Amino acid sequence: MTKRFFTPQEVNELIPELSRLIAYLRRLDGEFQEKLSLLKQAKVEAHRGGQPEGDPFMGAEAELEFLRLLLQAQFTQVKELGGEVKQGFLVDFLGQIDGQEVLLCWQPGESEVRHYHGLDEGFLGRRPIPPALSNPPNPSES
Repeated sequence: MTKRFFTPQEVNELIPELSRLIAYLRRLDGEFQEKLSLLKQAKVEAHRGGQPEGDPFMGAEAELEFLRLLLQAQFTQVKELGGEVKQGFLVDFLGQIDGQEVLLCWQPGESEVRHYHGLDEGFLGRRPIPPALSNPPNPSES
């Protein structure tokens, strides 16, 4: 399978869709974390009160599994666009700068991709994309 390299402009064209997907991912993740916390708390309280009959947590566990599947589907949609969701809902796209493979790094809330980092670096290694790559000359203006 050949690698797909993105230009900053190609990533920028995806930002409206990425913004929608990431916003939904954040909402789902928040809901998942809240329900998981409530379930854990309910299990601790039930354990203190003795073993309940049957499985009173089955409904909550099924709901969490459904949310997990929804989350996974959103991650898959981002991956199908060519990106990879990282911690903090950053999205990286494989690109090339000065002949080197890099990750073009988009952060939710940014109107365009402005940074990149090496393949083995993370957020702290982000550097500005060179202006010539961010704003290539328009061939029709030549």
